[in-house]
Amino acid sequence: MGLLDKVESNETKAPKKAAAKAAKAVPVAAKPAKPKKEKKPKVKKARPASLSSEFEIAPKLSRVISWWVNFIANFSVLIAGLVMSALTGGSSGGLETTILFLVAIVVLFFNAIFLPIYTGRNLGQYTSSTRYIRGDGSKPLFLHSLFVNNIGLLSLIGFIMVFVQAGQISGGGTAPIVMTSIGSVLMILWIVNWQFSRNSELDQGLFDLMFGAYLVRYVPEEKATSGFRARLESMSQFGEKYAKRVEERAKVREEKASEKNDAEESSEETTED
Repeated sequence: MGLLDKVESNETKAPKKAAAKAAKAVPVAAKPAKPKKEKKPKVKKARPASLSSEFEIAPKLSRVISWWVNFIANFSVLIAGLVMSALTGGSSGGLETTILFLVAIVVLFFNAIFLPIYTGRNLGQYTSSTRYIRGDGSKPLFLHSLFVNNIGLLSLIGFIMVFVQAGQISGGGTAPIVMTSIGSVLMILWIVNWQFSRNSELDQGLFDLMFGAYLVRYVPEEKATSGFRARLESMSQFGEKYAKRVEERAKVREEKASEKNDAEESSEETTED
């Protein structure tokens, strides 16, 4: 009887195992395929009616290169002098610090005042192959260069004036009030200029709109082969090489992203099958 009982129990278990396997074999509903990310088409910035067709508005990368070159040229020596003065506490290294401050003033005058008036461009614009022009291709009034190139410095001076003089207003006198007001105006002017350029399709700041100026790509028809101007124009090689490297890296990233998306789509298709 024991043998017959085992046979019967095995016969009853067999249908249960088959039912369990059939339940496991039921195909799971495939996950819906992820929609392929569509690349946003690059929209070219609208060209102003007053700008000649031979000029191209400077791209963002050129503006970044110009900004960084000007920042390093204008403030690197000054920052080095301030750091040295802070580390020494003014007790030693007075001559070296004084020399650094004098060099900083000379460099700032050269890049922010002399070059824009003399050539219409600064070191950042030479490196990034850009230039400010009016709609007809002429150079804007020299006041435009002075305002645009020194708005950051003026806002820094304004911040220092407010920081130093604001605490002395309670002591009485009109000088702290006047200095604090001037400093506040300089700081607000920088903010207003930044807001204008941020909200402008052509990245025009307050002074660009006032003088009708545009920052465009600039390639001189006849490059100088010798002299001071030729050395300045040779700086564009560094900016062009850097811009080329950035574009190549961006292209590689886009290719890797597209390959990753294609691989994900193919794996999803295989799981569905």
